[in-house]
This record gives sequence, structure tokens and C-alpha cells, in this order.
Amino acid sequence: MEKLLMAVEGEKKRFTFLKDAFRQAGLDVKAITVRELTLFTNMSGSKIKNSKLGLSKIKAIYLETPLKLTQFVEPLLDEIERRGIYCQVKKNSYYIGSNELLQLSVLNEYNIKIPRTTILGNVEQIKAVAEKFSYPVLLKLYSKGEKIQSFIANDEKMLASLAERVQADNAIIREYIAGEVDHCAVIGDKVYNLKRMVKEDGSLQPLKKALPSKLSKAEEETAIQAASVCGCDIATVKMCKGFVLKVKPYVNMVVFTKKTGENIFEEVASLFKEKVSGA
Repeated sequence: MEKLLMAVEGEKKRFTFLKDAFRQAGLDVKAITVRELTLFTNMSGSKIKNSKLGLSKIKAIYLETPLKLTQFVEPLLDEIERRGIYCQVKKNSYYIGSNELLQLSVLNEYNIKIPRTTILGNVEQIKAVAEKFSYPVLLKLYSKGEKIQSFIANDEKMLASLAERVQADNAIIREYIAGEVDHCAVIGDKVYNLKRMVKEDGSLQPLKKALPSKLSKAEEETAIQAASVCGCDIATVKMCKGFVLKVKPYVNMVVFTKKTGENIFEEVASLFKEKVSGA
């Protein structure tokens, strides 16, 4: 029986469901928190250690943490890849997932369809490029790498005014695409979609009230490719009218299972079973 390690942080109930699904798939699974792993680094390289685990026997690792642990997770992913252990998230996936500026650059580099976007090194540049956009646009402001504010600007004058009033280091100006938003759960080569509808006040319904919806073949391929170039075999890809808005290196399995009628926990377990055994 192939050994699988779940290294996770977050709400425990869903991880219990996933652990059960792994066992039902015939995998010998052990669950720990990511913080129980220790990464030792010296001149000869890095090693992952845990006194309770025989990591040399592990064939696969399911790793999921909040993005705020990126700085700890990425060295682990580097060592997991070096050891040849299968993991659903690859090296750099958490860097890409936690940095919107980097993620947009990666998606654009691989010709993934994203809304027309300009990344600015400082907010003083906003006035210089304001006339080059079709309005409305979405303005996102960043300080020390963290998003601090978002605005929708309906015209050039409004955009320039916003730029004068705020204190920020960097900015993104993106074509604003109004409409329903697709939340695509990508599990390997399968895609399950929930559509968030627009409420009367223009805001989106919460994900728990989203409706299952079928994507076109082209949209499914875009979602799978977006997840892949961001280093994920399992991911949530947000899309609107075929444009990719964001990629997250995890899926809300509880909500997607409840709303789609498909057991997403079993789909994840089947993917891991296939990867470690070739079944």
C-alpha cells in the first residue's frame, strides 16, 4: 500500500473527509500539520525531518496551507521536488499564488487569456497611462507587496483623482469585466464549475450560494492550463467571460462537493492514486 502524507493547516473537518477518501482509495495516509515538519539547510543541501515519520517511504504529499505561510512552504516544495515525491502543488506555486503581480506576469507569459492589465512600479505613473484605457477599469493599490485598496474608475478623470488621494507603492490597472464569475475547481484534467451570480446592488453572491454551471470546452482548457502554469494540479481558477482573473493553489472541497453533487474529495484521492501507482 502506497504511503501518503497530508501536511495541512486550516479547518479540520474537511481534511478529515479528505483523509477518509484517501484511505478508501487504498492509500496508507498519515495527517500532520505543516508546522510539524522541520527543514534543515546547510552547505550540503536541505532535508525535511519529522521524528515521527519515515519520510523516505512517502510516495506522495498532499500539502495545503494558507498563503500567509508561503515563505515556509516554498523551501518544503523545493525539497519535495528534489526527492521525487509527488505533490499536487509544485515549486513556486505558493509564491505565484500569494503575489498577484507575479501571477499576472506568469499567466501573460504563457498566453493565458487575462483582462488587459498594466502593472505600474509607482502610482505616479497612473496619470501618464490613464488615457490609454477603455473604461471602466479596476485599480488595485499595493504597499510593501500587500494589496491595500481596490477601486472601479469609470473614466480617466476619476482614475487620476484616485491616484492623487492614495498612498501606495505599486498599482495594477485592469480592464473591468462585469458579469457573473466562474469558480473552477481544477482536479487534474477535470473541471467543476460554480457560477457566482450578480446581485441587484452589483456585488457577487457568496460562493456558498453559487450555482453549478457547465463551461465550454475552451473555457475548461483555459482553466486547466492556468492552474498548470501556476504550478498546480489542484486549484481554483476564477474566470469571467473566458478571462482568467485569479488562480489559488487549493479548492474549497466542502462547498464544491455540496453544490456540484460530485464528491470532490474522492476525485482528489483518485488523482493521487493515479499519480503514485499509475492506476
